Amino acid sequence: MRLNAGETARPIKTLFWKKARRRAAGAGPLMLCAMLCAALLAPAAHAQNRTDDPQLSPMLFGETEKERRDKIRQNRKDELEAIEISREQQRDARQIDDPSTRPLLFGPPVGENEEDLSNDAWRISLGENDGEPGFFGVLTFLTPDATNLSVGVGPEYEPDYFGSDDYEFNADPQVFVKFRNFLFLDDDGASFGLLGFSRFRVGPTIRIRGRRDQDENPALFGLGDVGTTFEFGGFVATTFLDRFAINAKARHGLKTGHRGTVVEGNFTALLFRAGPVSMSSSAQATWVGNRYADAYFSVTPEQSARSRGVLDVYDADAGFQDIGGSVNLYINIGDRWSLNPYATYDYIFDDYAQTPIIREFGDRNQFRVGFHIMREFTFGAR
Repeated sequence: MRLNAGETARPIKTLFWKKARRRAAGAGPLMLCAMLCAALLAPAAHAQNRTDDPQLSPMLFGETEKERRDKIRQNRKDELEAIEISREQQRDARQIDDPSTRPLLFGPPVGENEEDLSNDAWRISLGENDGEPGFFGVLTFLTPDATNLSVGVGPEYEPDYFGSDDYEFNADPQVFVKFRNFLFLDDDGASFGLLGFSRFRVGPTIRIRGRRDQDENPALFGLGDVGTTFEFGGFVATTFLDRFAINAKARHGLKTGHRGTVVEGNFTALLFRAGPVSMSSSAQATWVGNRYADAYFSVTPEQSARSRGVLDVYDADAGFQDIGGSVNLYINIGDRWSLNPYATYDYIFDDYAQTPIIREFGDRNQFRVGFHIMREFTFGAR
C-alpha cells in the first residue's frame, strides 16, 4: 500500500504526542514533589534569613540566642534574690525570737564560726558605717554597730566628791545605748550625730550632772549644795587607723547647778583583743569656766563664815581643771554577758588643788576602781 506525504505526516505527529504524554505522565510525580518542596522551603528560607534579628522569636525555630542569654541572666537574678530573701527571713526570725545581741563584745554566736560572719562584724571598728562613725568612749571599739542596749551594775570605790581624800563604795549602774550610729548614750551623757562626713561626726550633746551635797563630807560644811545641772552643748569626733578615736565636747549648764561651761577632750585607743579578752585605754583633760570653778572650788566670804572660818576665802578662775586616764578590760562570759573591770586616775591642776576644799581636806590625786557585770540586748535595729 502506498502512502502519500500527508498521510505519512499524521502518524508521525501522532506518535510524537503520544511519547510526549507518556514522558509528562512519568515526570508528573517528580514535578509535584518539587513544587511542594519549594512551597515548604520558601517560608523556612525566609525565616532562616531573619534568625539573627533579635526581635524575631518564631515558634517554628524557638528563642533567639539573645533571648536565651537574657533568660539565663534573669533566672540567676531570681535565684540570688530568693536566697537573699531567705537569709533576711531567717535573720528576722532570730531577732524576733531572741532579743539578745550577737555582739563583737561577747564573741561569735553559739554554733557559728567567726569565718561565717561578715568581715565588718569582726573588724575592730565602729561597724558597717565605719566611713562616718560618730561616737567615742571606752566602749567604742568593743561594741558592734548592731548593739543598741547594754546594761550593767557593779561596785565602785571612789571619792565621795571630786577632790576628796575620803573614799566609799557605791553601786554604779551602767547604761550604754547606740542606735543606728546616730544616738550614743553612756554615763557621760547623750550625743546625737546630726552631721557626718568621712570619719568625722558633729552634733549636739547633753548631760545631767549630779548634785553635790554639803552633807556628803564635813569638809563641805558651809558651802551649800550645788544642785543637779542640765548641761547642753555640742561635740566633734573622729577615728583613724581603726584603733584610735578622738572626741571633744563643750557644754554649758542650764538652770540650777553650776551654770558654767565645761570642755572635755578624750583620746581612746584599743590596746588588744585576744579571744574573750579586750582592753582599751583612754586619756582625758577638762577645762572649766568661771561659773563652774566658782560653784565647785571657790569659797566666798559668806561661805567661809558659815564654815566658822574652817575654809579660807578662795577665788578660782577659769582654766584646766584636771588631766587623767583610764584602763578598761572586757572579759567575755558566754554569748551575752561580760565582766568589765576598770580603773581611772585624775590629776587636779594647781589653781583648783589650792582651794581649801582640796588643799586642807582633800587630795589632788583622784582614783576610781570597780567593775560591771554587763548584759547586752538588741531589738533588730541596725
